[in-house]
Amino acid sequence: MSARVGWAALLLVVAALHLGAGWQGYVPSLVFAGAAVVAFLCLPVLRWRRMPAGLVAFGLVVSALVGGYWVARDSAVDSTDPVPVLLDLVPRLLTAARPAPATPELLVPGVLLVFGVSLVVVLAVAGRGRSLLAPVAGVAVLYTCTALLTAGRADRYGLIAVALVGLVAVGWLVVDRLEAGGRVLLGLPAVPVAVVALLAVVLPSGDAFEPRELVEPPVSDLGVASPLPQLASWANLGDTELFRVRGPERAVRLVALSDYSGAAWQAASLYGPIGAVAAPDLPPGSRVDEAEVEITIGELSGSWLPTVGRPTAVTLDGAMVDPDSGSLVLLDELTPGLTYRVRGVLDVPDDTDLLNATVPTGEQTRRYLALPGLPFSLAEYARQIVQSARTPYERAVAIEQVVKQGRTPDAQAPVGSSYARLERFLFGSPGEPGANAGTAEQFASAFAVLARAVGLPTRVVVGFQPAEGEERVVRGSDATAWPEVYFAGWGWVPFDPVAGVSSGGSSAAQKREVLDRLASITASPTSTPLSAPPPLVTPSSPVAAQGTAQSRRWIGYAVLGAVPVVILLMLGLARLVRRRRLRTAGATGAWAYVLDGLLLAGRTPPRDRTAPDIAADLGSVPAVELARMADHAAFAPEQPAPEQPVGAGLQPVGAGFRSPSHGQAPPLSYPPPPPPPGGPAGHPTTGPRGIGHAPPQQVAGRQGNAHPAQGNAHPARSGEAWRLARQVRRGLRRGVPWYRRVFWAVDPRPLWRR
Repeated sequence: MSARVGWAALLLVVAALHLGAGWQGYVPSLVFAGAAVVAFLCLPVLRWRRMPAGLVAFGLVVSALVGGYWVARDSAVDSTDPVPVLLDLVPRLLTAARPAPATPELLVPGVLLVFGVSLVVVLAVAGRGRSLLAPVAGVAVLYTCTALLTAGRADRYGLIAVALVGLVAVGWLVVDRLEAGGRVLLGLPAVPVAVVALLAVVLPSGDAFEPRELVEPPVSDLGVASPLPQLASWANLGDTELFRVRGPERAVRLVALSDYSGAAWQAASLYGPIGAVAAPDLPPGSRVDEAEVEITIGELSGSWLPTVGRPTAVTLDGAMVDPDSGSLVLLDELTPGLTYRVRGVLDVPDDTDLLNATVPTGEQTRRYLALPGLPFSLAEYARQIVQSARTPYERAVAIEQVVKQGRTPDAQAPVGSSYARLERFLFGSPGEPGANAGTAEQFASAFAVLARAVGLPTRVVVGFQPAEGEERVVRGSDATAWPEVYFAGWGWVPFDPVAGVSSGGSSAAQKREVLDRLASITASPTSTPLSAPPPLVTPSSPVAAQGTAQSRRWIGYAVLGAVPVVILLMLGLARLVRRRRLRTAGATGAWAYVLDGLLLAGRTPPRDRTAPDIAADLGSVPAVELARMADHAAFAPEQPAPEQPVGAGLQPVGAGFRSPSHGQAPPLSYPPPPPPPGGPAGHPTTGPRGIGHAPPQQVAGRQGNAHPAQGNAHPARSGEAWRLARQVRRGLRRGVPWYRRVFWAVDPRPLWRR
């Protein structure tokens, strides 16, 4: 019993440690492992004979729920009543950041899950059934919850799964043998581990099921103002340190602005917890790079949090994100000295990927093409710029070149990004304030508006381009803005109309090659309004928007259902092969088939019992007859003389296990015992065990020069022995609980019985 309980506890502790990957830090793993240990420490209480185990378990569960309510009640939002607070634990976890902060109220669901699963396993292992399947089911539940909570990132390569399967195999192969005092086959656990590893490599994978989609995340209407007009004031700060960045050299972004009203760029107003909000309206590209940086705030004010790419995790509580733009905002104001780590992903397409890239069309790009009340002068100017371009990427490069050409950055230029300000920036006469001069706000806005006019989805990003180095000081003079264009399949690609160099998108050499192919890119707006504006240029090869992940989700469901089915089929096939092998072994194989049934029924006899003794304990006429035939086939020196059939005088009971008249079998006659040790050659000794537990291979080897008419050789007697074995097995199967009958045909334990 101790070996079985220790094995189950080890499995649950490993699975609980793995569950902690869904939270930040190492403390959750230790807490969950402690919950599993506490459940197993309750074993003496559950085995207290003065009170039913079920009632004790119910009391423990109620105590755990009361404790969880006591921890989570102070952070409840709508109600502090016990039922609403407990029911809201899982939705709150699914709408928290990923990984979840290790706060007490968010740890409660994991603690209750581990404790409940471990308690059920303790009851099953220490109960009468002494189940070996309950620990496996408990581990499967915890591992599945971990995978769902972390979107599969906690075990990307399946190493934890293989380790758990190895522990399961060791338990199945070793526990029973240790408790029965038999020898342990240490090499056999590698078989199921190899099978699972092979399945993980061969079977296809699909899109993971995301439980967060079932819960509507909390969305806050923050109404934070756009920082774009602050570029000029940041530039005037000069060398003032705004914040420090430690990590890979990436452009630091503050906010991405997608909505343009014709007067200004507007920031998104609806934000949710990072990791809990829906997917962005335009999916990421097929080539991405992940970066993690540490940021320490200096003189930067406001609520916007500097980040890299689309943030996927942040170590700050209370950080909210716009799912479409990836802009990160803090509910409170930034304070000097605030330090946090943020991880994000960036689209990094190759130059060759962009040459023939297309742009999406449809409802999802409407906000990135919106130009309410666009003046004809800007529309015509955009059309003239791209008249020689053939692809969306060439259009973007041409617009970048024209906006940069003949215009100079000026931190003292008038701010603003309205149509009127952009017309003066692009077409103003020399000497006018803001003519052909502006901050990064005007350069980025002019590019975005002209690109939208020719069908390119764009947005404007406010951020910083710090100097190089492992730890970089970001100063006020590093503040800038740049436009980004979305290409189907490749994501958001930045452009730099201020300097025209590579800014994380395509290389400067690639842009130069494109410009060399263009015929003319120097267009100017017409001074006389036309009666009707010419049609705007649209992308040459529009493609439909990418399908959502839901269209392929059935593949993941199929794989999830196919893995256990394949395992069960393999176990069933192995059991069938063993059955056929035993059937060809005659009476000794038939008796081994009965011993397999006793193992499945949880009635494994002691190893020192002989076949006739085991059959007598069963009280079944077919078992007694089969034991006599197997004993005779294994040890009789020659064909026995005819004798009175065993069981004469008993009422036939088929596969029953008792005589209807007396409840026991009468005395039986058996063939002569084998010769004593040192007997004649060809008749080996048997010892006290007989063939009660001898495997059919050993029994067949003992026959030596047995007469060919014995039970193992004669076809008629072999068929009779197998018929008796099937009767005994049917009787055994009828006497076991329903849950043992469910797995009767695929239980792997007979495969390891020797």
